[in-house]
Amino acid sequence: MNEFLKEQYQFSDYQIAVLKYFGKTVASEVSKLLIMGFVFRKQLDVYAVAVIVMMLIRTATGGLHCKRYLSCLMASCSYMFLSLILLPMIPINKVFQMILLFLCMLCNYYIGPVTSAVHAPLSENCVKRVRIQAFLIIFFYITLMYIIPECPHLTAGFWVIILHTLQLIAARIIKKGEPYESKTY
Repeated sequence: MNEFLKEQYQFSDYQIAVLKYFGKTVASEVSKLLIMGFVFRKQLDVYAVAVIVMMLIRTATGGLHCKRYLSCLMASCSYMFLSLILLPMIPINKVFQMILLFLCMLCNYYIGPVTSAVHAPLSENCVKRVRIQAFLIIFFYITLMYIIPECPHLTAGFWVIILHTLQLIAARIIKKGEPYESKTY
């Protein structure tokens, strides 16, 4: 395959390595989403909403990262189990939910982004952009919660945002002041 890409498309070794990394990353993420979709198949519609909320906010602000596929799958399944099954059993009135989301909005803005150790350092413009993106995503969610009556989909998204904010705080504490710069070892 390497030789084919080099001969046919004049790819460099670096470009081939980036392409392989991209392919492995996409395959890894898609397989985790499918496995979790199977695990939560009885609540597939609620799971889909939770995944969308998680992807929107996590791609903006980052957070904790696992080094191995299995540990990432287990952490993601735990995250979804908490968001879809366990935490929704805790009754929280809508006004308090909106207050908590407002606090999450502020935390995500001021704490994020927190990138993985292998991520390239972010420019100040990129940091500003993703902070505003996270702020707007949560603001939009607060607005939806105000407009739409309570339902399992909104509740799952609420818990996703809460858990995301907690893990973002933990990631920031672990990185000790270098939230969006890569560490040099």
